[in-house]
Amino acid sequence: MGKTTRAMAFIYCGIVYLIAFAAGYAAFLIFQKTGVLTATFLADIAATIVVWFFGLLLHNASLYDPYWSVAPLIILPAWLAVRGMPLRTADILFMIAIYVWGVRLTCNWAYRWRGLSHQDWRYTMIREKNPRMYFLANLMGINIMPTVLVFMGLAPVYYALMGGGQAGIWTYLGFILCIGAALLQAVADRQMEDFQKSSAKRSDHIDTGLWRLSRHPNYLGEIFFWWGIWLMQMGVVPFWPTAIGPIAITLLFVCVSIPMMERHIQATRPGYKNYKNEVPMLVPTRRTPAHDENSR
Repeated sequence: MGKTTRAMAFIYCGIVYLIAFAAGYAAFLIFQKTGVLTATFLADIAATIVVWFFGLLLHNASLYDPYWSVAPLIILPAWLAVRGMPLRTADILFMIAIYVWGVRLTCNWAYRWRGLSHQDWRYTMIREKNPRMYFLANLMGINIMPTVLVFMGLAPVYYALMGGGQAGIWTYLGFILCIGAALLQAVADRQMEDFQKSSAKRSDHIDTGLWRLSRHPNYLGEIFFWWGIWLMQMGVVPFWPTAIGPIAITLLFVCVSIPMMERHIQATRPGYKNYKNEVPMLVPTRRTPAHDENSR
């Protein structure tokens, strides 16, 4: 596809997501007899497949990138509409938490997105390493897997909304954690943006602000958010199996996203190795000076 303006790229993206929404809604109607949760999951997958297809058509897998934060903004009110009951305190808290997180994350994507001419370097790397398997890796790894993980993270919301319980102490504590997590992400993203706009060399890495306490404060905020959602559910309806959602999302970042990111950074920024020795990966702990590490 030829070059398009950034504005036109947003129009294309909007049209694709409207088609995806229509496909998801149709899938929900078709499978609604299987139960609300199952029908929503299948609708989510159907919408994802539409985004994946257009990503192939437009030669840009990054078309999926905003789906992570957009889908929950549609699924949550849909569940409330299907339930058909007046809003309770817990419902409002879930709405605030999800929308604060989702709108901020989506706006951050929109601000940074360069258009259809730009694709996330990780997707390009996956394609270059194994072009024959990219078709499947794109579908399952880049599109389906994140959709499934986010849906698992949202499952606690479903059980809380449909469970009929009232907000408890854990609901309020989880809500505070969710809002704090979104704020943590916002500050971390702003600090990274300021660093990238500074006169720092491309070989440098950020080591200021929150990034002086954690190598990935933005990912830490994401992990905290989903654990906050689970705590909110536990305050309404204690149902332990839904912990699989935040556990799976945590493992995604710790075992896949962060190692991939750090290998990429360390290959181009020699000083990053010492930074890794000094600063913990996620949760801030006591810093270990690099010279102590090197003296061992």
